[in-house]
Amino acid sequence: MKVYDVAVVGLGAMGSAAAWQLALRGQSVIGFDQFHPPHSMGSSHGDTRAIREAYYEDPSYVPFVRRAYELWAELEAETGRELLRTTGALMVGREDGLLVPGSRASAERHGIAHEALSAAEIRRRWPVLTPGEEMSGLLEQRAGLLEIGECLNAQLGLAGKLGAELHFDEAVGTWRPVDADDAESPIRLETAGGSYQAQRMVLTAGAWTSGLVRKLGAPLHVSRQVMAWFAPREDGEAYRAGALPIWMWERGRQDFAWAFPDAGAGVKAGHHLPGAAVDPSNYDREVHAEDEEHVREWLAGTMPGAAGELLKAETCLYTNTPDAHFLIDLHPKRSNIVLACPCSGHGFKFAPAIGEAIAELSTARQSRHDLSLFGIGRLLEQRAAAP
Repeated sequence: MKVYDVAVVGLGAMGSAAAWQLALRGQSVIGFDQFHPPHSMGSSHGDTRAIREAYYEDPSYVPFVRRAYELWAELEAETGRELLRTTGALMVGREDGLLVPGSRASAERHGIAHEALSAAEIRRRWPVLTPGEEMSGLLEQRAGLLEIGECLNAQLGLAGKLGAELHFDEAVGTWRPVDADDAESPIRLETAGGSYQAQRMVLTAGAWTSGLVRKLGAPLHVSRQVMAWFAPREDGEAYRAGALPIWMWERGRQDFAWAFPDAGAGVKAGHHLPGAAVDPSNYDREVHAEDEEHVREWLAGTMPGAAGELLKAETCLYTNTPDAHFLIDLHPKRSNIVLACPCSGHGFKFAPAIGEAIAELSTARQSRHDLSLFGIGRLLEQRAAAP
């Protein structure tokens, strides 16, 4: 049996990036995905994802996303694909909330060019937006939209070009160390297609992570999310990418929505809030009338002219940690396994930088990136402290 250097389980945004970065370092890589990416069964679909720099979630994300910008540019140059379209990003909320003050803190700490805007200035600059006087905004210019399919195909294509062996439509059913007493024992993986062995493993299985590391009991919450695309009721040009930035809007604590300008498929919008827990292999993927009405209700108070004809709607999955920060770390009991997948609905933009961090952790047990916010230890502590 051939023994690979690394097996990558899950080839979505993070796994495809990891396969590329590992192959770039001369590693023999075998990758598995239960579907054929790009696909609509997990988290990495829906035409576009946002990339932004003034990160309200925590200023420590900023160097990480800056590295992602560099690597997305490298991917564009290497593959000739257009991956990123600059639109700017507008954060709207109250001064006593999280979104605007958090974005400002990141911008000021890291010297990110930005504009502070009053509600009146927002309405004047973009008449389609309707913030109340209690709202304010922060605009950053470098933000934009990433083309999901192009990004995944670019990463997978380079991984394959560099020698990675990619197995699509082949789910990993089980895995186990060859020697259970050896913390760095090679890993045996079983799929419907056969048995495989690798010196190290990377788990980037998104919503299916819990099932693959069940014994760890990490508190990961998988929820169903809805994305909807609308034809504006009025003056479609005002909603086009280039005329309107992407935006996030906070109307209450943990009550966020987002919208993307029309980049060719309509205005895209959704609610950034985890819902009830679901089984990723058996959940309601149909979009219902109440799902559409929920998005329309949000748009009615933020950008009412956008909510014209529903063009399409899709479901996707969030895999959330309790604090909404990423999980990127070595397995606590097996130092030859890297865990990196639950990104709480805001990870796609970081994919190539996360792939780089994964490759460094796998080959050298450390990374140039500050991953202290993303360790598994804090999740296990939270689980132990739960009533």
